[in-house]
Amino acid sequence: MTLATAHDGTPWASTVNFVALGAPLRLLYYSLTRARHSRNIELSAQVAGSVFMTGLPGFGLDGLQFTGECRAVDEPELEETHQLYYELNFPDPVTRTEWTLPVSEFRDDGPRRFYLVTVRELWLLDIDRWLADKHDQRVAVPLDILPNSLSTA
Repeated sequence: MTLATAHDGTPWASTVNFVALGAPLRLLYYSLTRARHSRNIELSAQVAGSVFMTGLPGFGLDGLQFTGECRAVDEPELEETHQLYYELNFPDPVTRTEWTLPVSEFRDDGPRRFYLVTVRELWLLDIDRWLADKHDQRVAVPLDILPNSLSTA
């Protein structure tokens, strides 16, 4: 996803790898604490972002936009978060072993933290409008209609 943060009115966009968690919709990723977007989140939890994919049959490019609040994952949640992130991101155990960083990287003086975005607003492509006149317009999605199948934590 592309994650947008800001500090002192200066916007910043970063590409981060994430997994989706549901009920409420949350997006979990990790990053270096010294990264500009991580420093921005320390100063302001407000974020926005987009997730996109290409190659949808008949559409080419589609995606979603969101706003929300972001926070670093605290120590009491760290072990469970670490395990969940890697299990969801790398379902194959062999691949997961290759990619999993030690949990020590994410605690105390470690260089990384997990971050959790709680989505407050969500927009998707208005497919009906696109099919009618090819206008790339978004429609707000009420978060309470999202399926619970997103929920993994």
